[in-house]
Amino acid sequence: MKHFIHSAAAIMSSFVCLVSCTERESDLLSANQSSNSQLSVVTHTREGETPIASVYLFNGNDAFVRTLQTDASGYTSASASVKLPEGTYTLCALSPSDLSHFQIPETPTPTSAITLAEGQTMSDLLIGTATTTLSDGDNEVVDLELRRKVLELSSITISQVPADVTGVAVSIAPFYSAVQFNGEYVEADPVAVTFTLATTATDGVWQVTPQQLVFPSKGVPTITVTFTRDNEDPSNYTYETESAFTANNKYNIVGTYTEPLGVTLSGGITSQEWPADPVAIDFEFDESNAANNSGGNSSSTFEAPVVGQLYNGYYVVSVDAINNNAVLLNKSKITDAKDNTYEDILSNITKPQGATGNWRIPTVTECQTFLSAPSTPGIFGDSDKEYYYCYNEGALNRCQAEKSSDGNITFSLMPLSGFVSFVFLRPVIDISY
Repeated sequence: MKHFIHSAAAIMSSFVCLVSCTERESDLLSANQSSNSQLSVVTHTREGETPIASVYLFNGNDAFVRTLQTDASGYTSASASVKLPEGTYTLCALSPSDLSHFQIPETPTPTSAITLAEGQTMSDLLIGTATTTLSDGDNEVVDLELRRKVLELSSITISQVPADVTGVAVSIAPFYSAVQFNGEYVEADPVAVTFTLATTATDGVWQVTPQQLVFPSKGVPTITVTFTRDNEDPSNYTYETESAFTANNKYNIVGTYTEPLGVTLSGGITSQEWPADPVAIDFEFDESNAANNSGGNSSSTFEAPVVGQLYNGYYVVSVDAINNNAVLLNKSKITDAKDNTYEDILSNITKPQGATGNWRIPTVTECQTFLSAPSTPGIFGDSDKEYYYCYNEGALNRCQAEKSSDGNITFSLMPLSGFVSFVFLRPVIDISY
């Protein structure tokens, strides 16, 4: 890919194109047949990127008006025009023109989310936005520069891996899961990406070259390296990078396992602007970052969650050590959940570090797990019988937990058509560690 051009000459080329390039009239008729104001849109990129885009038009109330498809009218620009009634319009241009990799709402607003479509891999995505006001009889030209909204995880290499290690995985989190039409990223539901590395022809070197596109990291990400050995629990080593992973960059992650101090992992991330020269970001992490170590003098020691114990203050319901996922229980029960309020209640509860989704009603298995454990805080109050919401095969249920005089707990389920006042909500949340 050719280098981007930041010079004034490159910027001026788009305006020259406004005069010299032939614009096409949109073949979509205006809803207002008396419209006599013409809006011309020119989308452009830096050298080497496609300028063709789908341009979504929104009126002054942010209501969707129509879509325009720009035609390539130059190497770095494309254009289209349409007649519209006077008024204020917001334009959001998305490139490439083929957006089949993404879930696009049929009638979006500028703040609608663009997410990855089910079963698709992330593709390149550039967005440009602008707002303009048309007066009656105007011929307005709007110039949109398309900017890349994704980054590439190019390669991951771990060197000097001990011979008894049978599997190596690297997980990075959190990344944004969606971007809005206006180019802003969606704060909710950040995600983790995990890669399984393979051995190479060089002893001790495990590698994967995913060249995977993702949205930028939400803040500073954490890299977790997992070593798997036969008949042993996985060993996890984490490092918090010094800066966020940003759009329009490519990242190569390189770690080296070294022996002299017992367990020390060092490495580097090389970052390059798309496609500028690489910028090195060096980091080191050692035994104090290992999940199976309680010593060390580092302030960033890492301990993996354990079922039945507290993890960062939250009770651990279950752990998937292979994929470094866990389910945590909310610290308190909720007594006033109703049909029309429980979703708002869940969305306003503070999430623990590493959360990969939203707070949710537990499954019947999760509910019975934390209700049956004597170490679970805040389950039984003055009564030896409590009721909690859960989902059983996708349907809302009431789980009754009754504690006998000898401490045994029995359960019974009853389907519910809605929320009732005497049943408690004790939500759970999925995390990545």
